[in-house]
Amino acid sequence: MADTENQTPAATDAKPDAEKTPWGADFDAERAWKLVQNLRAEVTDLKQKNSTYESERQAREDEGKSELQKLQDRLQAAEQKAKEAARDLNLQKVLRKHPELEDFADLLTGETEEELFAKAERLAAIGKPKEPAEGEQKDGEQKPDAPELPAKPTPNLTPGHGGDDSTPFDPTAIALAARQ
Repeated sequence: MADTENQTPAATDAKPDAEKTPWGADFDAERAWKLVQNLRAEVTDLKQKNSTYESERQAREDEGKSELQKLQDRLQAAEQKAKEAARDLNLQKVLRKHPELEDFADLLTGETEEELFAKAERLAAIGKPKEPAEGEQKDGEQKPDAPELPAKPTPNLTPGHGGDDSTPFDPTAIALAARQ
């Protein structure tokens, strides 16, 4: 074992100089304790003020954010109003061209005038009969050279004659005539 117990440091006997110590030549423990207590109280006070200022700064930032949010909400509301006004204007233009659809304006959907006009045309065409294509006749009119359908009965009205059918029933002829 090493013999370290008997050794004493020689530097412990020397007193430090007054200029080297931060508290000066004479050290007063009571005065130092008051200084420590005052500094601790001051630190607590400064921490409290710092948290107060921090909360005020955060409140101002939140106020600024809420002001920004208010402006964004107002902008959205104005854009929505403008969009609705533009759609109403387009709808009025379409209804001017199709006044018969005034009662059905709620059925017209779309944003642009072209969309509304296309849907108004389709809605107006519902009540009108379709125009026949070239070469076709209107309803009720047959082509002069068109043969009658084989299933269509022909009147056989002679007095004293029985009710016998003179034309035989042929389902393949009926199907062929319907396909043409």
